[in-house]
Amino acid sequence: MSNYMDNKRILLVEDEPLLQKLYSDLLKTEGMNFELATGGNSAYEKMKSGGYDLVLLDLLLPELSGVEVIKKLQSDPPEKPNKKIIFLTNLDSGKDFEEVKIMGFDCIVKSNFNPQELMNKVKSLLQ
Repeated sequence: MSNYMDNKRILLVEDEPLLQKLYSDLLKTEGMNFELATGGNSAYEKMKSGGYDLVLLDLLLPELSGVEVIKKLQSDPPEKPNKKIIFLTNLDSGKDFEEVKIMGFDCIVKSNFNPQELMNKVKSLLQ
């Protein structure tokens, strides 16, 4: 039996190995296909090729920040748009956080979410 998640494309952008493993394990447990990027440049390259159903994008990354990645893409959009983007952040305040809100994106604060909440959010965005 095929599951509607089978053909969804997810990009996980997280540079902290522990969190990367946590999110990866969660997505795998749910049977979701995803690709991984660990820095701003690789995130940008992948998002530039486009076509992701959901991007989980860490705000603080090596090379380019999550906000910088989005700004670069906004000035030169991919042919196939990325449908949904959620920022992952350690902080629920600060310049980058405010900027994300102004740009109209959702944030998940890593320090106070539980794994089930994250998966529920991912599933609802993919439906």
